[in-house]
Amino acid sequence: MIYPWHTHAWQNVQQAKTNDHLHHALLFNGEEGCGNETFIQAVAKSLLCLKPLADGAACGHCRSCQVFMSDAHPDFMSITLLEDKQSILIEQIRELNYFLGLSRSYSLRRVVVIYPAERMNVNAANSLLKSLEEPSADTHILLLTAHSALLLPTIRSRCQRVRLPLPAPAAALDWLTQQPLQHAAAQLLQSANGRPLAALALDTTDAMSQRQQWLEHLTQYVQGQGSITSTSAHWEKFDKVQLLDWQFAWILALLKQDIEQNSVVQEVELQTLQHLLDKKRILHIYARLMELKKLATHPLNARLLLESMLTSWNSTR
Repeated sequence: MIYPWHTHAWQNVQQAKTNDHLHHALLFNGEEGCGNETFIQAVAKSLLCLKPLADGAACGHCRSCQVFMSDAHPDFMSITLLEDKQSILIEQIRELNYFLGLSRSYSLRRVVVIYPAERMNVNAANSLLKSLEEPSADTHILLLTAHSALLLPTIRSRCQRVRLPLPAPAAALDWLTQQPLQHAAAQLLQSANGRPLAALALDTTDAMSQRQQWLEHLTQYVQGQGSITSTSAHWEKFDKVQLLDWQFAWILALLKQDIEQNSVVQEVELQTLQHLLDKKRILHIYARLMELKKLATHPLNARLLLESMLTSWNSTR
């Protein structure tokens, strides 16, 4: 399945494949929560298919497609985070390098997917370099990342870059409104920073109520009413990336209100923050949170990271 916002990228990949110009290493870069994992799997399946359709999509019926769907394709390998691991390890890349030395079974190509590519540790990334520098014949390595700047420059320079852009707001909203929802599509999309699959995931959990509680705690702290110790303790086991993403969404809403005077901030708490924070301070908060985002997936002290988030909003306290 290809989402509507991936159509242009899909056509470019298929054109390169048709013209036999597809690079041996492709680095797909795009926001999480936009279905990019689905896209890269579709590309891999297309490359392996023995009888692709006119638009390049896998037929779904040939021997290659059948074994791919059963997770048993001998010419395909997927590298991702192991359970309870924060990084892709060098042992995984060594297995990959061994795999690349094998003969193909029956597909025309051998395909590897690495996701999230930025989570390769330094040793793993360095181990991958040889395969990128000296590619095996009829082999494609597909790397997917939401944070390409975190990859080693030597990795980036050996790959052809493919940008997977954030969907246009209208396209994202149109797709989301076609899904069965419990909450308003526009509210979900705003909460997910315009990422439609992330928005859909929010709708099926209690995340919207948690989001509201986080906003309330944050507003209380900015007003001088909340305790940094108790607030950090309450949220330290929660997904730090999600907490940061919600804050970025609120910052964008506040900045949009500052630029477009006729726009309306719906949440009472955001209206409170709008009166308490000027544009300069909001931009300062944004810069500090961007620095913290680099640490959000690292195995650091969770309480300390939460306290840093809170103090970013009120550095005078």
